[in-house]
Parts: sequence; structure tokens; C-alpha cells
Amino acid sequence: MNALTTLKQAVASYYALSQETWSAIEAITTIKSLAKDEWLYQEGEYLTTFAFLHQGLVRLVNTNAAGQEYNKRFFVAGEFPGVMHALHRAEPANQGIQALEPSEVVLINFKQFRALLMDNPELMRFQILYLEKNWLLEKDKRELYMVQLDATERYLAFLKEQPELAERVPQYHLASHLGITPTQLSRIRKSLKSSGSFT
Repeated sequence: MNALTTLKQAVASYYALSQETWSAIEAITTIKSLAKDEWLYQEGEYLTTFAFLHQGLVRLVNTNAAGQEYNKRFFVAGEFPGVMHALHRAEPANQGIQALEPSEVVLINFKQFRALLMDNPELMRFQILYLEKNWLLEKDKRELYMVQLDATERYLAFLKEQPELAERVPQYHLASHLGITPTQLSRIRKSLKSSGSFT
């Protein structure tokens, strides 16, 4: 299945678009392949697009003044990685997006998408349903487990929500996402394995 077909199916899972609207979306997209470790967007860059991930795995990362990285989240196929606040504010991105595996994305021109969105009730409905699920419900849940759970509980919550990523994400990237060191994560994994809670 090609990337645009997958994008169309992903959008339709929220709201099915007419052929006319879909053709307008297709006209503002390009396809890009990423090698492992290649940056889709870099911190400090002025962005013009957001993406749909057709294949692969990417991370959304922020680097602090001391050069320490924090992996805010991981995106898998079927999701829409982007640094949206930078696009909306037309300012340099304070986060980057990097491929952790060979990946393929559909790049969607942000300004042209916004122009379509403001004049198209179908896209408005898609946007509302997408934001409700991914920015109100899922985002709140992720942020709560980061502040309310201890390190072991955060790891177990991650495994419950995204079990397929346990082996795909390098341990040091996962530790950064959980707010712990790779050594702490290794200890947690060993403890859970020895207790029979994790295999």
C-alpha cells in the first residue's frame, strides 16, 4: 500500500473526505524517505510542513541548554509527527524529529493545509475529531503518568500503551522519555524480569 493511500485511510478513520477534498490534500503533499538517524526536522529550523508517518519510527526530542535530550514521544506508522507550535507561531522549532528506523513520510504543506481547513467543513470535522483524541485525551493521559507515577510504574504504563516499542526503541532513548537514566531502566527491567512481572 502506498503512502498516500495509507494517509487517506488514516484520515478516514476520523472522518471520511470527499474525492474533491482528498484531491486538494494530495496536491499539497510530497513523499520523503528517511535513513535511520536522519532528521526530519531539526531544532532551530523554520518549518513549512508537518508529516504523516507511512512506515518506520521517529522520535520527538528537545535538547536543553546543557545538551541533554528529552524524548517527548515516539511516533509510529499511521501517526502525524510535527512541531505544531513552531508552525502556528512561525518561529524556530524548539524540538526536533529524528528517524529511529528507516522511515517514509508524507509531508503536508502547513500554510496550504490551513487555507483548505478554514474553508472546508469536512477538514474542520476531521481536525476536531483528531485533536479531541490525540491532544485532549491521549496527551492528558501521557502527561499524567509522567508526573504521578514512579519510574517503574511509568515503564509499565509505557509497555501497556505501546508494547510494540519495547524492543524497537533503543534503551537510552526510552530512558530519556521516562525521565530516568539508562542504568535505572536496566535495573527496572532486571527487577521486573526476576520477579516474573516482565519477560
